[in-house]
Amino acid sequence: MKGRFDNGAVQSKLAAGSAAMDVLLKVLEWIVGPAALGWFIWWRLREDEQGGVGFIVKCVASAVIGWIFFRYGVAWFREGGLLMAIVGLGAGMVSALAMGLIWREELVGVFTGFFGSFYENNAPLEPKPYYAHAEARRMAGDIPGAIAAVRAELEKFPQDYDGRMRLAALLAEHSEDLAGALAVIEDTLQLPGLKPSQTAYALNTAADWHLKIARNSEAARQCVERIVALLPGTDAALHAGQRLANFTSQEMLEREDNRQPIAIPEFERKLGLKRHRHVAPAKPDINAEERRLRDRLARNANDWLAREELARLYVEEFEFFDRGLQELEILISTPGQPKLEVVRWLHQKADWQVKFFNDVEAGRATLRRIQELYPNSAFAERAARAMLYLQPASKSEKKKPGEQPGLSEV
Repeated sequence: MKGRFDNGAVQSKLAAGSAAMDVLLKVLEWIVGPAALGWFIWWRLREDEQGGVGFIVKCVASAVIGWIFFRYGVAWFREGGLLMAIVGLGAGMVSALAMGLIWREELVGVFTGFFGSFYENNAPLEPKPYYAHAEARRMAGDIPGAIAAVRAELEKFPQDYDGRMRLAALLAEHSEDLAGALAVIEDTLQLPGLKPSQTAYALNTAADWHLKIARNSEAARQCVERIVALLPGTDAALHAGQRLANFTSQEMLEREDNRQPIAIPEFERKLGLKRHRHVAPAKPDINAEERRLRDRLARNANDWLAREELARLYVEEFEFFDRGLQELEILISTPGQPKLEVVRWLHQKADWQVKFFNDVEAGRATLRRIQELYPNSAFAERAARAMLYLQPASKSEKKKPGEQPGLSEV
């Protein structure tokens, strides 16, 4: 009696477990399964950049396989019996294998992405415009195609500075559309967050096109003057001021356009058989050169090139060493000068102090100014190396009375 009661209790517990299993299968089938499937579809569509055509085909094939498995495989497994259970299990394994073959790329991506996240940064790459196809068309001579390719990229990245400048160059230099190129430049200058170097490059490029294509010196000058007005106190403004100090005038452009061909006279034959007397080249009029440089400085006191040429003229031609160093010191001590120029002038001053004054200590003191002005920089390291190679001029290189001083290598 007790055995029968225990057997019945076991049967009732098995029946309850089977009912619970059926409920769990229903939950997995109608709630968890669709939720997981929906998440997977959403993730796959987000990753697919081609519109999901291949993914839809995979979904349809998977739905057919899943329907066949649940319609027949699960039914065979539930019918009971060892044979039917084995058949249902085999059907499930075949279905799983088919699903794995269909979704192998996605499954590999999920697992490798999960484990790879421990070793690398999975941040998405920032989208960038690509102009390789536009450049290829330009090199092939297809200028309209290159312009269309650049415009297509700019539609996706309207704030791209490089693309706008590339489009302006194609219009001005290859399509003879200077007005369109200048309009692109003006529109580019309105972009938010432009760097001073980008603004200066755009306006300098427009000035070059005015000179080269339109042959309009005044319009080109106005472009360079805008750099000084828009970027006061920057290196770009300083370089623009130097360009204005030596700007190409309209008369110079006209002389270039009206240049007459040079007629080459008939040369004398058999020159190699004749004895030639050596004729020293005519020495330049250094006084006239000094007046010319002084006139340039009177018009623009910030003309670096004129002042540097004047300093070199005093030192190397007039032998007015002190006056040459004074002119160079004016360049060095003027506030707001670019670092590269200041360093170059200080190296030049140290070179002259050793070559013409034979004063190594003065040259080292000049180089130490670089270390004081720009400590812990590449300029300071270069100055320290230069000090190691400063040596006094040899006796044969020292200046003799009435002779030009020798130029020793430092």
